[in-house]
Amino acid sequence: MEYELKRSNRRTLSLSVDKNSGSVIVRAPFGTPADKIDSFVESKLDWLKKHTDEAAKRGTARGRRLAENPTELPFLGEMCPVDHVKPYGYSDGCFHLPENVSLEKLIPYLRRLYTGIAKETLTTRTHLLADRMGVEISTVRINSAKTRWGSCSSERVINLSWKLIAADSRLIDYVIVHELCHTVHMDHSPAFWETVEQVIPDYMERRAALREVQRNLNEFGLD
Repeated sequence: MEYELKRSNRRTLSLSVDKNSGSVIVRAPFGTPADKIDSFVESKLDWLKKHTDEAAKRGTARGRRLAENPTELPFLGEMCPVDHVKPYGYSDGCFHLPENVSLEKLIPYLRRLYTGIAKETLTTRTHLLADRMGVEISTVRINSAKTRWGSCSSERVINLSWKLIAADSRLIDYVIVHELCHTVHMDHSPAFWETVEQVIPDYMERRAALREVQRNLNEFGLD
């Protein structure tokens, strides 16, 4: 099986499969012999076949979806309908988008649209939760981070990804509370998680549910 090899200052071998392309990536320590890497890959062929097949199916579905004019889009934990009524944008629980334009071509516009909605919705919610928790923040910023739902700086700046607007209110609150707790604990120590649990007792369940939100965004090219 073909794979991309990435060497680094690590101690162990690891495998991953790109969720969209299905390409296989092997991460190995510097100096690991090629035959040892090949043997490692061969020992994981069953696992690789399963995950590359799944990625291929997702890639086919994603490609088909990107080529079509969307009829619905992920938004606030649900699938929001799309019509073609002007002015284009979002209002009254519906996205208004141009007709006969593929989702792929609409993505740059949709990212700006989602970002605008997120700035208003997530900023308001963050300040409300900060007041309820009795913590002080300096500002809220909406960004386009691909690997993080949110972050908190040492200056108490709360950064949130616009993609969070695709999640339902329970998951949005978890991410915001998670970052607000970093104003007290700038780490992921037991004390940090105890603080999160005091506000969100089922935080582990909500945290796990975010993976499905990300998968849904990926299918719509909004990753």
